[in-house]
Amino acid sequence: MLLEGIIEFLETDKLGFTFTSIGLKCLSLRNLSGETIIDLGKILAGEEAASQQTIHIIKETSNFLETGYHNMQLDLTGLTVFQQAVLNEVMKVAPGKTSTYKSLAENMGKPGAAQAVGSAVSKNPVAYFIPTHRILPQKGLIVCRSGAGHLREKLLIHEGHDLEKIGSGLICAGKNCEKHAW
Repeated sequence: MLLEGIIEFLETDKLGFTFTSIGLKCLSLRNLSGETIIDLGKILAGEEAASQQTIHIIKETSNFLETGYHNMQLDLTGLTVFQQAVLNEVMKVAPGKTSTYKSLAENMGKPGAAQAVGSAVSKNPVAYFIPTHRILPQKGLIVCRSGAGHLREKLLIHEGHDLEKIGSGLICAGKNCEKHAW
């Protein structure tokens, strides 16, 4: 996927990131947390040179959007052992598939921990490289038209899901969300 396609899909030309000696520790699309900010628009226009780390993120983002997989080394050491275990379980869910917080908890041998799993999923520090968009509430997807919820929907559609079939009929109450009924 070309850089223009990445910008169009993510609906942003800026990414914030932090690498450690272990791997990518933070990747942010909206609040631009991270030590380095990538301006994809300036790189595309030839106004800014891309570092090796930036080239790696662009290449792996393209790979992820084309295949649903990436080869990015991730640094999850800032998370608890439980959060790391949950996010490692999330990475086992293949492109085109979904799971639920309850199923993840059961797969981890912790039935009844669905809420804790959901909390851990929400701590994903590296945006789409850990495909938390594939993990849904037991009752189905809640429609959202802004921020991370919007990207989640785009990724699910991109991976072949029908939002009406996996939707709960509930709408996010956020001030930027549109009213939408199934």
